[in-house]
Order: sequence, then C-alpha cells, then structure tokens
Amino acid sequence: MGKTKQIRIDESLIDVFGKIGKEFADKIKKEYNLDELFVPYSLTSQIMAAKYDGVKTINFKIRKTGKKRGTLELE
Repeated sequence: MGKTKQIRIDESLIDVFGKIGKEFADKIKKEYNLDELFVPYSLTSQIMAAKYDGVKTINFKIRKTGKKRGTLELE
C-alpha cells in the first residue's frame, strides 16, 4: 500500500474522481450482481494512478456490507 499525504486539490479533480469511481463501480456491480458498491475517493485516486502508470489489472476485493452491497478495497 502507498503513502497517504494530505494535499489541496481543485474541485474539478474531485469531480473526476467521482466519475472514475462511478464508472468503475458500475462495471463491478454488473459483474458481481450488486445493487450498491461504495468506492472511496482515496481508492479512486489509486485506480487513476494505476491506469496512468499503465497497470493492466487492478487487484481488489469487495467487503460485503449487506446482501447486495459492498465496499471496494484494494488488495
């Protein structure tokens, strides 16, 4: 796992994190037949960084919080 640092970022980047997280969550929800999937912004930034670095696969797990709900976590 990487280091965590607090920084100030532009609101437009937060919007991008939201869009990337929603896109990723929608894909995973369909694949695993979930109604809800929470993807934290910190995780979304890691996904974005991995894509930028050319990582082909992202290892993740879904921590179940209900029958058809979960939270996405990186392994």
